Amino acid sequence: MIGLRCPAVAPSEPSLLAVAEAAARAGGAVLRDRLQRPKEVAAKGRTDIVTWADAAAQTAIVDVISAAFPDHHIIGEEGLVGDPGAPCTWIVDPLDGTSNYAHGIPFFCVSVAVRQTGGPLLAGVVYDPLRGECFAAAAGQPSELTASATTDLRAAIVTSGIQNDDPAAIAAFGPRVVALYRSCRGVRVLGSPALALAYIAAGRIDGMVQKDALWAWDVAAGIVLVEAAGGRVTGFHGQPPPLEGRADIVASNGLIHEALLAVSR
Repeated sequence: MIGLRCPAVAPSEPSLLAVAEAAARAGGAVLRDRLQRPKEVAAKGRTDIVTWADAAAQTAIVDVISAAFPDHHIIGEEGLVGDPGAPCTWIVDPLDGTSNYAHGIPFFCVSVAVRQTGGPLLAGVVYDPLRGECFAAAAGQPSELTASATTDLRAAIVTSGIQNDDPAAIAAFGPRVVALYRSCRGVRVLGSPALALAYIAAGRIDGMVQKDALWAWDVAAGIVLVEAAGGRVTGFHGQPPPLEGRADIVASNGLIHEALLAVSR
């Protein structure tokens, strides 16, 4: 495994990527081992839910990160830990695909990323606990992942989705999907954007278009994976992908990116 260190950590400390993988696997073990337990679903909104597993998996993840880097900041979908002024910030989604998990649909994952606080992403891991697949990469380092070689948008399989109660956002989603279906071979709504990004990095999906649905913890690790695999992730106007507030992104193998941007606007 390729390691990476935050500029502030001592050489004797473990690599960020190794800790990210250990943390993701710890969270995934919680999700897998207790999959049959009642989920204790609570609604944050009509389309946004949380289960006991979200919090339990985040606790397991935080325990691993904090043991290795007690001075680091952790931003998780289920809460914050540590000093926001720390040299590194971890961005964690303990259960990406909560609705899938709660309904017994076997497509969900754990997403763990780390960045220089206020700076670039350094490493990312997406772990699928049911299939035992761990997608891991460090920014700027060689990766075993390779994005697809699809060059024609008409031959591309892309993914999209929305998780939003806003009627305007829902209304905008319909025409966007229609435009994608008119331009691509097929569109899939998978319900776990972090795992979908990992699939782009692995060459299984060619692109992703998602707006009004995502936050940093949904996409941070996936961005590292896609870029390490030779793909590209941007905002809807080709700008660097946002990691503050809503994370509206277009991701691809890089070869169809401009065409996908043109269809998505």
